[in-house]
Amino acid sequence: MSSRAGPVSSLRGPVGSLAVRVVLGWCAFVLIGWGLGELWTSIGPSEAQLMREVARQRSAGLVDVARVITWAGSLWLLGPLALLASILLFRAGRYDGAFLVAFGLLGGALMADLIKQLVARPRPPVEHLQAVTGYGFPSGHATQAAAFWTSLLLALGPVVGRPLGRWLLTCACLLLVVVVCVSRVVLGVHYPSDVLAGALLGGGWAVYLWRCARHNAPRRRER
Repeated sequence: MSSRAGPVSSLRGPVGSLAVRVVLGWCAFVLIGWGLGELWTSIGPSEAQLMREVARQRSAGLVDVARVITWAGSLWLLGPLALLASILLFRAGRYDGAFLVAFGLLGGALMADLIKQLVARPRPPVEHLQAVTGYGFPSGHATQAAAFWTSLLLALGPVVGRPLGRWLLTCACLLLVVVVCVSRVVLGVHYPSDVLAGALLGGGWAVYLWRCARHNAPRRRER
């Protein structure tokens, strides 16, 4: 019986430590996002006029492109991609990468939803060119895009051997986050500060998880 319990008990410490770090870190990010939202909405400059100017300048072609690009931050696309990537990374023995991609997107999505309710910032007073519900700060699409694509970049970085490949992967992931943020503003559903906060929170969350996984990996190997 002791031989069976040995491997389980040996994993209990590292897994428990990782779980505590993840939960406490997630709560800290929620508090930071809440604080930023309250600070911006109370003393920050009004972006309403900027959004009206964007609405006047957007063309039909630009709107069509934004409607396609914005899917790179949607859970309808990122959810299946995260599941597939996590399974492939797990089967390849990249357990930390699988954990990073799965919890990066999940934590980012839940974080954005909770902060929205806490801050309760109305959406811009312009025509919304995509059906949306709820509050605007932070942008869920921007948070999810930054969390997923940054997590994927960090998970696949060690797999890509050549510097050119890593550079191209980095540029592609960062570009996807940027264009998703721009698309949400063009579609009139978010202020620039909404998408900026979402990108910072999602990207920061992914980096935090990556550091947690790296901190936990050596301890797991030592045991």
